[in-house]
Amino acid sequence: MFSRFNVLWLRRYAFPENVRYYAGVHQKNPQLKLATATVETIKAKLASSSTPTAEEWKSIRLNILNERRFNITNVDSVVLGLCPNLRMGKSYIAFLHQQGLQTNLAIVGKLLRLYRLKEGKLTEEDESDIWRMYSELREQNAILDANTCEHAINALTLTKHWKHCLELLEMIKISGTPDSSSYNCIATKAFQSGDESTGWIMMQEMCENKRLPNDDSFLAWLDYSRKREDQPFSANLERMLQFTNDRSVFLSKRIGKQLLELPSEFGIRVQETRITDGGKCSSCKGTLSSIVVSEDMFQSLRDKFLTAVLINKEIFNRTTPEELNRFQAFLAKTLPYDVVIDGLNVAFSSGNQKSPIVYAQQVAAVVRHYVRQKKRVLVIGRKHMDKWRSREMKYIRENSFLFLTDDLSQDDPFLLYAALESGPKTDFFSRDLMRKHSFMLGNELSGVFKRWQQEHQYSLLSIMPDGRVLIKAPFKYELYAHKSCDNRWHVPLVELGYRIPKVEKQNDWLCLSIE
Repeated sequence: MFSRFNVLWLRRYAFPENVRYYAGVHQKNPQLKLATATVETIKAKLASSSTPTAEEWKSIRLNILNERRFNITNVDSVVLGLCPNLRMGKSYIAFLHQQGLQTNLAIVGKLLRLYRLKEGKLTEEDESDIWRMYSELREQNAILDANTCEHAINALTLTKHWKHCLELLEMIKISGTPDSSSYNCIATKAFQSGDESTGWIMMQEMCENKRLPNDDSFLAWLDYSRKREDQPFSANLERMLQFTNDRSVFLSKRIGKQLLELPSEFGIRVQETRITDGGKCSSCKGTLSSIVVSEDMFQSLRDKFLTAVLINKEIFNRTTPEELNRFQAFLAKTLPYDVVIDGLNVAFSSGNQKSPIVYAQQVAAVVRHYVRQKKRVLVIGRKHMDKWRSREMKYIRENSFLFLTDDLSQDDPFLLYAALESGPKTDFFSRDLMRKHSFMLGNELSGVFKRWQQEHQYSLLSIMPDGRVLIKAPFKYELYAHKSCDNRWHVPLVELGYRIPKVEKQNDWLCLSIE
């Protein structure tokens, strides 16, 4: 069987960049999507407890072939992709054999993945079938495509042969980044097999590749930790919680339920709780840790932002050298500020079908709010705002600093750059999540940026008829699981851990103390 060394050699030398030679490369085609009505009809048919007859499979196959995008090469893979469980998938494969039709790489891959959806426990025969199909694939193909590798990983991690998945992971990297499912299947099986080193390598690597750990991986770690006699359960639990903090990962309510049900002999007391906007826990009455962006971290962020976000290979998508010079000269004359406002973001907060007078009123109301507090205000906008001739624009010009970028420039980088240049006490005002700019800073500074953003970003909720402005203030405390000095953890919970929720204070928390 192909060794891991050979895969790494192929990645480096045999396949030049942008040229991919591997089996089944044709599979990933975004155009091959069934019409919604067809999908719903077939799913309803396959939801039945009884397996379809040969005539019914023939009808399902024909329905798909009637859509011009599908042909005899890809139709069977599509049918298997709609099968809700292994029983249905095997029934369809039996139908194909009865009809004298050949199975291809895509079909075998889809069937392998269906072993994860078997009704009931896998038998020894099932495990043997998985290994047989995988072995045949490897005998016929030196390198498998990413899609087939992912399907095989989902199946092999149900068996004792799961370590072969590490080689498949390297194959996937030939053409891209492994998906969350591949990483999680390997991590889960590693923990279940007592190979904690491999499990945590997978957890770390998936987060580095912007993939999210799922419940199964965390639950497998907790189950493994319960069985260990050479180390306290609490130490392994804290390792998991610290990982979620380091990697900015939320745990799900399903994990929270498991923690609430921990036996008392583990010496861990867990209670459901709520956290106030002031960061206070309703259970222990303690306060969450404040966000800390050190002076050195802030300086690194400020130094890197200009080159990473405004001056890079895509500079002309964001600004021009002349405009950047003009902005830097403007900042040199007017710094520092207490708050930097995204003018258009505020103007369009109530919709983009209003008149310029309404837009100007929105911005003026926010400027007035800060001016009344004796704040020094900078408004960033675009040049077309110059056409908003009104009393409100006159007020904005007279009571704040105003910089208008070219209409084709992106104004968010100017907003953030001004706030950073102004110093660590300056806030900024915008509803934008700024995810793109965070990503461009790279792994090391992305976390620093998010903490700085969390501490300093304000946004508009509404403007009252009397002109009063309702503002959403930032939550200036830790958003993720963290430990306080009294050996107590506060753990936020989300509905689904594998979906990225909006990064804000969650409603549901656990207050967890270790005796």
